[in-house]
Amino acid sequence: SRALAARAVADPAVDALAVCGGDGMISLAVQEQAGSDTPLGIVPAGTGNDLAREYGIPLGDPEAAVDVVLAGRVERSDLGRATTDGGEEHLFASVLCAGFDSAVNRRVNEMRFVRGALRYVVASALTYPGYRAQRFRLTFDGADVVEQEIVLSAYAITRCYGGNMRIAPDADRADGLLDVVYLEDLPKVRGVWHFRKVFAGAHVGVEGVVTRRCRTVRIEAAGVEAYADGDLVAPLPVTLDVLAGQGAFLVP
Repeated sequence: SRALAARAVADPAVDALAVCGGDGMISLAVQEQAGSDTPLGIVPAGTGNDLAREYGIPLGDPEAAVDVVLAGRVERSDLGRATTDGGEEHLFASVLCAGFDSAVNRRVNEMRFVRGALRYVVASALTYPGYRAQRFRLTFDGADVVEQEIVLSAYAITRCYGGNMRIAPDADRADGLLDVVYLEDLPKVRGVWHFRKVFAGAHVGVEGVVTRRCRTVRIEAAGVEAYADGDLVAPLPVTLDVLAGQGAFLVP
């Protein structure tokens, strides 16, 4: 739990914090561990396991993952921070999403009849036919404003979300920047084609897919929720920025 993580980080006798679980469980620990000298080790046991995949942690082999916790090196990386208009903060280590992708995330978390990363595929297929693009207002670095109909939007520290979908294939987890990817309103058939390309990261540069980098972005859209690291953050609006070098993970 988050309380256990807080106690571990505050204990000078603790050399490292290990989490056995998925991206959501890791996120709970990151809320307390961020910026500390206590690195975070990962034993992946979740649905998507995107953070473990990003950091090269063995999947499906708990003993090998534990070996990384015991003998791995510490890698510093960036974290994202989402702040609501009420001042509540939520940190994330991989990708925050808003739009179709956050609607899929909600359905994944409610799903019980499918296990593993296949949940994201099934949830996407169930959600997409009835989903409609929403009017977004994005303010990049406090100045550049974009207002348009958007289907999905992702704000990435790392490359993948949704069980190895390479939404931001060029993201650098230690460059101090958010990689932003969003899909403009397109006919359904073309949208499905673009979605298929995401798994290989081949959607970048395709018509209707917009990519850019920024240090901060304010995201506004009525009735849309933001999800990050697999869990609900808050309804929009939220403002994102980067905590450069505030993550610390044990890697092979």
